Amino acid sequence: MLKKILIVAVAFFGLMGAAKAETDKIMVYYFHSNVRCVTCNKMEAFTKEAVEANFKDNKNIVFKAVNTDEPANKHFLKDYSLYTKSVVLADEQGNWKNLDKIWSLVRNEADFKAYIVDGINDFTKAKK
Repeated sequence: MLKKILIVAVAFFGLMGAAKAETDKIMVYYFHSNVRCVTCNKMEAFTKEAVEANFKDNKNIVFKAVNTDEPANKHFLKDYSLYTKSVVLADEQGNWKNLDKIWSLVRNEADFKAYIVDGINDFTKAKK
């Protein structure tokens, strides 16, 4: 009897953990300042397009552009060790990853978008 209760409890809590993992939101942040050049606008557009085209059915992956010059957003500079325009993936548990190759890939739209998509997929897999 105790063995059956233990099996049910393990199955229940395993399902609860799986359900939580599936609902964890991943933010795809594009951080910028008030000063924005053509390249900066391109990086934002490519990132947003990559997320919308490849994860449109996944409501748990959310793109958000954030202006770090706004007082309410200055904390992100420290939170993610930012020093320039950046794409950062972050989950609700405090895990994050700066996709730091965006500057070297911005001249090739296909490679840039593939890098964003691969980064999101790798970040999601690492959570499981």
